[in-house]
Amino acid sequence: MSMSPQQIAKRQDEILQCIRRIRVMRRGTLSWQVYPERAQRKGGKGAVGPYGLWQGTRGATRFGKRVSQARAQRVAQGIAQRHAFESLCEEYMELSCRLAALEDEQAAREEALKKGLTSRSNKARKSTG
Repeated sequence: MSMSPQQIAKRQDEILQCIRRIRVMRRGTLSWQVYPERAQRKGGKGAVGPYGLWQGTRGATRFGKRVSQARAQRVAQGIAQRHAFESLCEEYMELSCRLAALEDEQAAREEALKKGLTSRSNKARKSTG
């Protein structure tokens, strides 16, 4: 889909507004662990889960934490916000590249127009002048 520079700039502004609304982000992934054999081992009295497990990396350091059901919901929202942020950044970058390509095309057209107007050689200009 071809967009004008004005349309691209408008969409970039919309993306920046969306990014401004994102306040909380979290790294990593959230998975659930269930241990049905624990209840069997403890005569039906052992907790089996599900347990929320939040894992990820910060730089070169890996982390893994168990989280409660209530906290797991907040963690999941933070992870979703991070994915939304990354998606918006990717779209913004794509639009920026498209805008740069449009500017390059415009500059090439202007250059071609200039060359077309001054394409006569100096010899041809001197003989007509």
